[in-house]
Amino acid sequence: MSETQSVVDRALPEEADQQRFWNEWNAKHRGAQHTIVDAPTLKRRETALQWVRQLGLHRPRILDLGCATGWLSAELSQFGDVVGIDIADASIAEARRRYPDLQFECDDIANSTRNNGQFDVVVSLETLSHVPDQARFVKAIGALLKPGGFLVLTTQNRLVFERHAGVAPKAEGQIRQWLSPAELRRLLSEDFVVKRLTTYLPEGHLGILRLVNSERINGLVGRVFPQPAVQRAKERLGLGQTIAVLAQRR
Repeated sequence: MSETQSVVDRALPEEADQQRFWNEWNAKHRGAQHTIVDAPTLKRRETALQWVRQLGLHRPRILDLGCATGWLSAELSQFGDVVGIDIADASIAEARRRYPDLQFECDDIANSTRNNGQFDVVVSLETLSHVPDQARFVKAIGALLKPGGFLVLTTQNRLVFERHAGVAPKAEGQIRQWLSPAELRRLLSEDFVVKRLTTYLPEGHLGILRLVNSERINGLVGRVFPQPAVQRAKERLGLGQTIAVLAQRR
């Protein structure tokens, strides 16, 4: 990680500003009139549901951490009892309106006094890079899990997002602390055993990724190897835009 970017940002927005940002973002992108169709979100959803299903747990208690308006919580409820948590109060209100049979709470787990060891599975999609203290956040997840419980987590891949021309400027109230796959492994290593770690959906066209994702070069490679095989190879090499990890609490 570069000297200018640390796991704990030195210029953090106030919690109220973070809450305001996510209320507005969720209203725009996960609001009542919005249907999730973008490929990265669909891939993350598919991965989370598949990995939870493969755990084969009988009616586990699941925490959807960073649940926004509850769209994933509703799908996770097919496996067991689900609690959705988010810091965005208006988003939680919308989740409760949409899914009145599920439990949603507005809370910051890193500063919460809730009881530990409550959950068999924690699912957290694209939340880690937006918390002020990632180490504390991971510790809190470990505390909320039962011994041997599982974490399914996705987050942005720093290698790709730092080389992606389409990334919007950081907004007021937004925390943006991307990690590499190696950095994520280290962050989890004290409290978790990583069972699976991969990346999905290669992207980026700046720096070295200009060559890696060049249409011309990929077209030439595609004459020898099928394109799906080329994409899978890039993902295994850590060149996908999304890092996905399945880990088990020690």
